[in-house]
Amino acid sequence: MQPLPEVGDLVHDAATGRVGFYVDSVAGRFLIRPVHGGREWEADPADVQLATPMRELRARAAEINARSRRSLGP
Repeated sequence: MQPLPEVGDLVHDAATGRVGFYVDSVAGRFLIRPVHGGREWEADPADVQLATPMRELRARAAEINARSRRSLGP
């Protein structure tokens, strides 16, 4: 059995192919926040693993780019 991720860890949900930040565990399900913000989704812990360094790098770069675009505005 793999250990629970820590709050804020970047994880990959294999069932959906999505990457997000681990938020909490509720009723045996993981809550994951999308990298760009937005509504959290629930995931089966068996489908979730810590993101690989490359996935993490891509996700964090995407988050920084999204913040940059928001701050520039129209």
